[in-house]
Amino acid sequence: MAPEGVVGIDGGEVEMAEVTWNPKKEEREIMFLYHFFEDDIGEKVRRRRGYSIPGIEDAANKLNSFTSDLATYKWGGDLLFEKLRTIKLKTHGRDFEDPREVKRMMLDIFYHHCISLESFNWISPDNERLCNFIWASLLSSHSYQYGLKCNQTLEITDDEDDMDNRTREPEIDILNLNKSVYHQLNLPIHVNKSHDKIKYIIRFFDLWDESVDIKERQMKKFEDAWLKIKNKSKMEDWLNKNEAIVSWAWEYTQKKYLKFKTPDWVDISRSNNDEQIKATLITLYDLLPLEHRKIWMASLRNSGSQQKHRQKTSDRKVINVPLSEEHHEKLKKMAKDSNRRIYQMVEDMIEKEYQKYYP
Repeated sequence: MAPEGVVGIDGGEVEMAEVTWNPKKEEREIMFLYHFFEDDIGEKVRRRRGYSIPGIEDAANKLNSFTSDLATYKWGGDLLFEKLRTIKLKTHGRDFEDPREVKRMMLDIFYHHCISLESFNWISPDNERLCNFIWASLLSSHSYQYGLKCNQTLEITDDEDDMDNRTREPEIDILNLNKSVYHQLNLPIHVNKSHDKIKYIIRFFDLWDESVDIKERQMKKFEDAWLKIKNKSKMEDWLNKNEAIVSWAWEYTQKKYLKFKTPDWVDISRSNNDEQIKATLITLYDLLPLEHRKIWMASLRNSGSQQKHRQKTSDRKVINVPLSEEHHEKLKKMAKDSNRRIYQMVEDMIEKEYQKYYP
């Protein structure tokens, strides 16, 4: 059991100052330090066996006890000293006996590893498309040359001698979830609201085992990428003009480009909602390189036009009506000049006549 105080210079007992972590005001600090000292708190072994991230209250309570232990026991001072020495932070021996100083030194560790909250201010929870873009990028990325590389690209072969590949359709490369850095950090996969996505975007950058410099560079890459795509609205415009085939567009994409696989960031299985599907298609569009967007959009436009035509003609019956050559030519001319098909001209004329007789 931990002693209630420490011995002062005069031999009397000095009361230990109580120091706690505030879950509402220090959530970032608590979750980072909880994971940073995970081995020492005794949690990492359990984590390897399917351990899930604790709630903020639970993490704060464990960190409170751990902070108190660091200031109370000699091994705690040695442990914290070694942690601080690895990141070249200066310390003073007496600081390890004061819980307030112990907390301050632990916060120094946090500031050494984590970028400022202001670095995330450009990601607004009101901008769903932006939140989806960053969120999906993290779930689709692996470590690559001191940063992240997103794997949402079309696999297109350039080998003209490979007859098998020459006939193969382009396919969107889906990163295996187990390979993503996000998954390795054991962060939640199913997150719906933009506010929560930002929360775990920040948590990702806090826990990602890279230097502050690399984290800031990666954030700048995301910001630069967003500046290039934020005004690209071709997918959104196409979906708004083709409301009737939104569900078809996702099914078509899954079949032709995803080979019936679904990216881990997609969450529309519980509700076949057109707005969710729109958001998913727009996010996929944002993730793809420019040349791959063009290939996919051209395919969607072409096949979408055919699908709309099939929908329009699916409820019509084919009938044979004998017309004179003269009237047939007149009908063709009227259809051409009004930019309509012949069956549309006939339907309109029937509708007008029908209203005369049966108003």
